[in-house]
Amino acid sequence: MKSLSLVALVVFIAGCAVDPISERGTFLTYGHGSRESSFKDAYDHAAKKCEEKGLVAMHMSSICPDRCITNFECVKR
Repeated sequence: MKSLSLVALVVFIAGCAVDPISERGTFLTYGHGSRESSFKDAYDHAAKKCEEKGLVAMHMSSICPDRCITNFECVKR
């Protein structure tokens, strides 16, 4: 029972983190909640990752049934 609780806690904490679920070259994909603040967190993280490459983040698409999947591309200024 303790291991099940630990697994649930890890999944919950991981769900709160903003990390790309996919990063291929200049393309970043994030999974996040459907609130506007969750999108902003994903965008801010993408902007930081792109800035490290001397590029800017451009929002490409979002699909939001319950949990959103949002795609960004790092492009030249």
